[in-house]
Amino acid sequence: MKAKEFELSFRNPEVRMYAAIILPGIVIGLLIIIFSNSEFQFTYAWIVQAVSLLIFYCWRFFYKRKKVSNNS
Repeated sequence: MKAKEFELSFRNPEVRMYAAIILPGIVIGLLIIIFSNSEFQFTYAWIVQAVSLLIFYCWRFFYKRKKVSNNS
């Protein structure tokens, strides 16, 4: 059984959502680290990135489930 190839282009909806959710989360986290005067700046940046990962993987879970149910 051959595994399905992963297409790394913007035609793939998973890549588009990754770029739309994860990359801004990384940029916001870096901006928090650079410009925040709080002693918890790394914690806040980590929380922003963790939330963006959580949102992406929740979306991916529902997307895969919908895709499987449409194929059945």
